[in-house]
Amino acid sequence: MQEKKHWWKMIIEVAGVLMGTAILAFSINSLIVPSHLISGGVTGIAILLYHLFGWSVGIQNVVYNIPLLILGYKFLGKKFVGYTTLSVASLAFFLRMIPVHYIWTDNILLSAIFGGIISGIGISIVLRLGGSTGGIDIVSRVVAKYFALNIGRITLVINSLIVLASGYFFDPQIAMYTLISIYATSRTYDVLLNHVGRITVMIVTSKGEQVADAITKTMKRGVTFWNANGAYTHSDKQVLFCVIVNVQWSTLKKTILSEDEKAFISVIPTQKIVGNFNQVW
Repeated sequence: MQEKKHWWKMIIEVAGVLMGTAILAFSINSLIVPSHLISGGVTGIAILLYHLFGWSVGIQNVVYNIPLLILGYKFLGKKFVGYTTLSVASLAFFLRMIPVHYIWTDNILLSAIFGGIISGIGISIVLRLGGSTGGIDIVSRVVAKYFALNIGRITLVINSLIVLASGYFFDPQIAMYTLISIYATSRTYDVLLNHVGRITVMIVTSKGEQVADAITKTMKRGVTFWNANGAYTHSDKQVLFCVIVNVQWSTLKKTILSEDEKAFISVIPTQKIVGNFNQVW
């Protein structure tokens, strides 16, 4: 039964990755490229060279991502690399299949804004499912995992270099619109993902050791707990303390309630952490 659920989950995730890359490819070929804009990251470099030399964006994207996939395999695991490889390959396929022409609008400002938003949605879907669309996403994810920095801001800083390049090779006005598009992408998946935001969870339970063991095994997170006494019931309790990233909340809640459905859970936003905290995505 568990194996069957595992396969269904994998099928759904693979379908999600394909949907995310299809959305991203649509945004690139229907809004960004026709307006002579440039997206962020490795894909942006590929689009820049497409405008300059006519080289295929999809093929360039695959070639440039090979060393980055090796980096991802070393630091982020097999599942991440597997889904990212699928994402990079399917993006190349969809970029080949979707024709490059205007759709909805030929207004460059609208193309920059909505091209950026739609790209952000596609990227977010892939990231949510444990992969990435390659390029700077891999580098940002490694940095965010080990240094707890904001992925959207990391990407925005790196993409500034691409904006400067577009301003140099094309019209400075194009660079300004490109910056708007990249910012829209960055803000969209920063809001949709909210991966790096951390929360402190405090659990009051009468099954402290069971709940702590379940969290440790399921979440790979450290838990601190101490004994307490209920002021109203005068019964023995344990208070558990754990820090997680926002995206883990639903799994943590399910894990706690599976061990003690009467547990009391309090969640507090956490801005800073000093000490050993592994950024798990």
